[in-house]
Amino acid sequence: MIFEGVVELGGLYKEGQPLPLPSRPWLVDQSAVKPYEGLADGDIHSFTDLPDMTKWVLGDTPSVQTSRINWIVLRTETSRLFISDRVLLVHVSWLDLVESGYVNGRNIVIDGQEYKCRVLDGGFEFLNPKDGYFGASNLENEWDKIVCNKSEILGLPTPTPLDLGPQIDESVRLGEHNQLWNWVGVNTWTLRPYAGQSAARCCRGFAAANFFYLNTFDHRHEDIGWRPVLEQRLVKGYEI
Repeated sequence: MIFEGVVELGGLYKEGQPLPLPSRPWLVDQSAVKPYEGLADGDIHSFTDLPDMTKWVLGDTPSVQTSRINWIVLRTETSRLFISDRVLLVHVSWLDLVESGYVNGRNIVIDGQEYKCRVLDGGFEFLNPKDGYFGASNLENEWDKIVCNKSEILGLPTPTPLDLGPQIDESVRLGEHNQLWNWVGVNTWTLRPYAGQSAARCCRGFAAANFFYLNTFDHRHEDIGWRPVLEQRLVKGYEI
């Protein structure tokens, strides 16, 4: 896997209007839980403002730069992945996403190019069921291989010991790893159901770069959201 850089592409549209990219990409309400003391509330867009996924669209690149999505781009032999550098929408459930096709993948078009839009694979089981800071039991998932850089991809940062918790602070938020991936203070819904509970779905981030967490598939929370992935098929290195 080759890291190709970070690109601006497309935007998130609400009822046809491009939305600003969240500048404080963490949970929007800290009344129930705080990542650490002193952190202001985030400004990620909330699905409960308009709970209809047909009204939220990933579309063409907006003319206003502050509304363009930043994607971390990686290339394999058969595909190019564009991973959003932050969660774009909270208060959206895993069920909302899967019913809209955004979990396993649906075809979308941005600037005339077709992509499959899906979510990251984040594993399906705790390494230590009593402690999410140990991460996932199976490291052959995209969150660990790419975000935590277990694959040692040249050009991508690897989490420092401080990034792995158990206590994060402002220095972690401003550190190299979080500045690229924006995992502090927000969980990312991932692909697979939890192995030990049929109603649970896996999510990653919030309290540590490799943190493994669960929530029920149909609940909408202020601290869990949608980080889209675009997948572009390649043939001999060329887009199709």
